[in-house]
Amino acid sequence: MGASASKAAQNSARKFPTRPPGSAPPSSATRSAAPRAPNSRSSPQASYTKDDAIRADSTDPSRPEAMSAAFADRLREMGVAQPNPIFSHSPRAPTPPSASPAGSKFPNAPRNNTLVVLDSRRRLQAQADEELNNMGKPDSKGREFLDMSTIQKIISLRQKGEEAAAIEARLSLKPGVVARLGPPGILAPA
Repeated sequence: MGASASKAAQNSARKFPTRPPGSAPPSSATRSAAPRAPNSRSSPQASYTKDDAIRADSTDPSRPEAMSAAFADRLREMGVAQPNPIFSHSPRAPTPPSASPAGSKFPNAPRNNTLVVLDSRRRLQAQADEELNNMGKPDSKGREFLDMSTIQKIISLRQKGEEAAAIEARLSLKPGVVARLGPPGILAPA
């Protein structure tokens, strides 16, 4: 059935309903749809015992009982299957002694990047806490850790042409903090 089969459907005229909307359907349709009396309907009765029909319904039709018993006997005769001796990465497979080095599975502390990052974070947090505690004291050397508003002030003062030492004195910063932001013009507010 190729394109010629669909051409017949395209060329046939579309049929529209012949009765006007809102009018009653033909009388033959109403007779066939007459409601049945409630007494004519039979309701199934529940059974609390297993009969042969229920047992037959619960069995697998593709396996008769005699065939499954013979199959079970053959499986018992074969015994337990022996797996092929292949290398397996499963957790139950024992690892060869040469594969696991003596000692910890984790790298030592100086070579473990996660521990180095955590140690650096802890050290920087201690420095920031100390700076916060010393802020406003007369022996304070100035701030080294900056927030975004301070960085924006530094950038705007640089754009106005103010020197780094004057910015550091004005904002109570340690000497060299402004220089660490890079040369003027590198950072510019968007």
